[in-house]
Order: sequence, then structure tokens, then C-alpha cells
Amino acid sequence: MRSISYADLLTLWKKGSRNGSLQRLSCLKKGLFSAALSYAKLGKNIVNSKLVLFIEDIADLIKNSLRRRIMNCGSERAIRIVQNPKIVDTAPEVRQWVKCDAFVFWLGTSVLTKKSWILVQ
Repeated sequence: MRSISYADLLTLWKKGSRNGSLQRLSCLKKGLFSAALSYAKLGKNIVNSKLVLFIEDIADLIKNSLRRRIMNCGSERAIRIVQNPKIVDTAPEVRQWVKCDAFVFWLGTSVLTKKSWILVQ
């Protein structure tokens, strides 16, 4: 059985305040998180399974920074590139490029800004 403590919630609250992700939450999610933080401050862990799932979903939204979104998009694009035999046959060094974080970051930014540099279908 999973539980969430006050220290966990406080860490998430501070992180969300610093990176601005708390402002992107809806009023309902922000209120739920604030209520959970107040309840946990009384010294009680949150053990209700549905509530724990809701808070974990909110935690994922809070942890999702811009760099993380860029890297996720870049990783997805890199996988599609490596799986395309036309690209790998044309440029075999692509397999080494996708292992480089800077290249994956560049791919992610190009996906998020809708720039299409690789037009092989």
C-alpha cells in the first residue's frame, strides 16, 4: 500500500513553485494538492488509493519541466528515425547521433517548434 508524506508533498510544492508548473495546474488540481498538503501537515500520511493516484498524476505534471518535455519529444523522434531503414541506410552515423544528448535535445526542440529538418518518408 502506497502512502504520501508531508515531506514528499512539500518537496513537490517547492519544485512546482520554482519551475512555474503550479501556475499551469487547473484550479481543481491545485486545490486538491493544497488540501492534501494541509492534511499531511497534521502528521498523517495519505493512504487512500484513489487520492494517492490523483496526487501522483499531479506530481507528474509538476515534475514535467521544459527540458524534460524536450528530451521526451526528442527521444520519440530519435526512435522513429532509427527505425526508418531509409534514413539508416543513407546516413549510418545516425545511430551514433541518437546516443548524444545534445542531438536528442535538438530533435526535441525542432519537434516542439514544428521545424521539420528530416523529410525522408
